[in-house]
Amino acid sequence: MRWSFPDGLVVGEASSRDALPLLALKRQILSERDWFITLPEELTTTLDDQLALIRELRDAPNSVLLVARRERGQVVGAVTLMGGLLARTRHTARLEILVDPAYRGHGVGRALMTAAIEWAEANPLLQKVGLSVFATNERAIALYRSMGFLEEGRRPREYQLEDGTFRDDVLFYRFVGAERP
Repeated sequence: MRWSFPDGLVVGEASSRDALPLLALKRQILSERDWFITLPEELTTTLDDQLALIRELRDAPNSVLLVARRERGQVVGAVTLMGGLLARTRHTARLEILVDPAYRGHGVGRALMTAAIEWAEANPLLQKVGLSVFATNERAIALYRSMGFLEEGRRPREYQLEDGTFRDDVLFYRFVGAERP
């Protein structure tokens, strides 16, 4: 599947040619040290690992890795829906989104979320998409809420930062597919 958005933004399924740009994007975002629990020095993913992940998600019936590209094919964001592997979790998927800092506030995140939700809605196995986010990431939380995600719970002081401060983890969900409650 492929989605086209204003300003030449295109979202589509990741291919092996996206492995290196995706790895670079993840490194760049982790270097900000603000939005993910993984520290930059803890990222051990190799190019081979990234290629294997792209193949694994492409082959899984309840998972997908979508990338957002600008007009010249530049990768400016990605969203992963990682479907559950066990019989009792196959109906769920965990969402993770990455947006190049230079493109935040320009509709890339919304485009990726729109494509991910449409993909999940069309997937016959999925019934629920979940995600977690630092409570301090107000911009992301506003986006998730605007896309129909509801707060499911909060894990107070779940993460401790290098300066000794803590971050709450906020859990969100959205039901998808034909069998919504």
